[in-house]
Amino acid sequence: MNSIREVSLATRAGGDFYLLLGDLLDEFYRAKPETRVEMLRGRPEDMTEPEFVPFLAATAHKLADDNGLIPPRWAFERRCYLPGGKPYFACGAKGDLRLLFMYKSPAEFKHRNLFVDENVLVRV
Repeated sequence: MNSIREVSLATRAGGDFYLLLGDLLDEFYRAKPETRVEMLRGRPEDMTEPEFVPFLAATAHKLADDNGLIPPRWAFERRCYLPGGKPYFACGAKGDLRLLFMYKSPAEFKHRNLFVDENVLVRV
C-alpha cells in the first residue's frame, strides 16, 4: 500500500482493512519525507464500516503531526468523524479496557471519537 486512498480502495475490493493499514504503515515508515506527504494526500473512498474513513483520517492526522507534516485537508471533512456521536472502541473493548483506551488514545483519534491503544500506529 502506497497511500491512504489505496487502503480504502483495496478495502472496498474486499481486502482486510487492518492488514492493509499495517502494510501502509510499513511503507510510510520506510519512505522519504517527501514521499510521506504524497502517501497521506489522497482522499479515501467511503467504505462499509462507519469507522474506517474516520480511522484513516485520524491515522493521516497523527502521522502528519508525528512527522512535522501538515495534515491533509480532507482529514477534517465532516465524513471523517464518526456519525451519530457513538464512540468506537478498538478490539470491542469493554469495562476497564474502555477506560484505558479513553485515557491513552492519541488526540487525533479522540478528536474523531475513536478510542484505541496509544501504540495503534506502531509497527515492529
